[in-house]
Amino acid sequence: MYPSQTIQAMAVSPGIAIGRVMRMRSGSRLQEPESVHIDESEVEAEIKRYDAALDVTRQQLKELRSEVKDKLHSAEADIFDAHLLLVDDHALRSEVEAGIRGRRESAESALYAAVEKFGAVFKTMKDEYLRERAADIDDVASRIFDNLADIVRGDIDLDGRRVIIARDLSPSETARLDSKKVLGFAVVTGSATSHTAILARSMQLPALVGLPPELPDQLTAGDKVIVDGYSGKLIVNPDSRTEEAYRLRAEQADKLYGELQREKNLRPETTDGFMVQLAANLESVEQAAEARSSGACGVGLFRTEYLFMNREDFPDEEEQFEVYKQLLVANEDDPVTVRTLDVGGDKLNSTVYRSTERNPFLGLRGIRLCLHERPDIFRTQLRALLRAGVFGNLRVMLPMISSVREVVEVRRIVAELQEELRVEGREFVPHLSLGIMVETPAAAVIAHKFAPLVDFFSLGTNDLVQYTMAIDRGNERVAYLYRLSHPAILELIRRTVEAARANNIWVGVCGQMASDPFMIPLLVGLGVHELSMAPGAVAVVRRVVRSISMYEAERAADAALDCSNASDALAISSELLKQKAPELTGMRQ
Repeated sequence: MYPSQTIQAMAVSPGIAIGRVMRMRSGSRLQEPESVHIDESEVEAEIKRYDAALDVTRQQLKELRSEVKDKLHSAEADIFDAHLLLVDDHALRSEVEAGIRGRRESAESALYAAVEKFGAVFKTMKDEYLRERAADIDDVASRIFDNLADIVRGDIDLDGRRVIIARDLSPSETARLDSKKVLGFAVVTGSATSHTAILARSMQLPALVGLPPELPDQLTAGDKVIVDGYSGKLIVNPDSRTEEAYRLRAEQADKLYGELQREKNLRPETTDGFMVQLAANLESVEQAAEARSSGACGVGLFRTEYLFMNREDFPDEEEQFEVYKQLLVANEDDPVTVRTLDVGGDKLNSTVYRSTERNPFLGLRGIRLCLHERPDIFRTQLRALLRAGVFGNLRVMLPMISSVREVVEVRRIVAELQEELRVEGREFVPHLSLGIMVETPAAAVIAHKFAPLVDFFSLGTNDLVQYTMAIDRGNERVAYLYRLSHPAILELIRRTVEAARANNIWVGVCGQMASDPFMIPLLVGLGVHELSMAPGAVAVVRRVVRSISMYEAERAADAALDCSNASDALAISSELLKQKAPELTGMRQ
């Protein structure tokens, strides 16, 4: 038996699971195959063998997509549309064929080399969502490997209801879990934006990521664990008192979530009438239905990067126009904020970025890349947005802004494109609602100079914290400094809101802070107008907003600004939440 202890991980799907362990060896972990060289006479047969494996993989994914659509929703099933695109990806197949023809490698060796090459690009990306796409590549590649070897993997066989402990779970494996037998899971790898986490939330399975790497090999089927999908704790072999307390919490949480879902049509306003718009962060048009069903009012952040993923060419104006049009139509009159392409030296596509940089996160990222390296891509995207804007309530957001000159230049380009469209006789939106992401200290400090030039601000708090505190969130040695409640961050938010207020424009937050119940009182008190988050977080945030008054929130924010450290500032907000919504204090996401 593993010694009784509590392990802090990261919660990615809410809920509480209590049960015996089932260790699972993931089928998606790629192992480098034995090096096999083939004769020239075997090349064509090897390519045919690879193509046959692709055919089987394609059929399996179509069947899995159908199963998921029947069991869950079309949005979750669309995850496997992305996997099908990987199977048919021309660049991946070309790389494999080059390995077979050029290096005389077996299909397995050529595929492994190609996956390592493409996966490395995604794994080094700044954006967490894009980093997680490396897991999708591994998942698809694992299927192809199995089919090359004629290996058939069945469903997971559980003897009773169990909690799965594993190094990782692929989206394919997660989709096939039997929710009648699987109580929840905890894994080493992954994040809240991974497709595995998205599926877990849809399946209502409590889930954690970030376990110690050695733990899956140390636990046995005799060990009992508690998965706390609110606080991120994994409690191994709890004592009877702890287990009973968690069983009671689980009952209370189920009841609370039912209440929260019934509140989704209530106005998100404070007890003294201050309205806070709650919007959703989306990566694809297919997620729009999930966002609306959560009670979100529109889209606070639509990431356009996914349009450029897994392809050698760029989406042309017509393709982008159709996507933006669909998104706007799906949201009817609700506002939709589209962020222009936000990539840089971490490379989304080697043809997007034409050179390497020693420090890509401080280089040609976001608007810098679009204005100075690839204005052709930027102009195409803006033309598509100008045309699509007539179909709804469109807002366009510029990432990585640090200079007034950048906004002036974008305004000039927009005016040029509007004139082009007028001459061509195309319909376009005459006034493009244009805003900037405040994610650099420079943008926050001179927010009063940006405000007369834009229609809104959106605080990208993930990067704002990272750049203000000069830390890499992925570096565990300095991760302790990544604190949303640091007084320096609160001061930058205050400056941004005051500049917006003086110029009659609104301020939103689309980073991690917007979905943290313990930070909501401070954001409301600072005067933020919109909070944008993953659809699954909307219900909890709505309850927080409706539980506090603006007067109380302002007092809390003022007190937090006077603090000298992040812990004291967070304690002020936590105390207010405890007083006004004690039922939520155990639900930090």
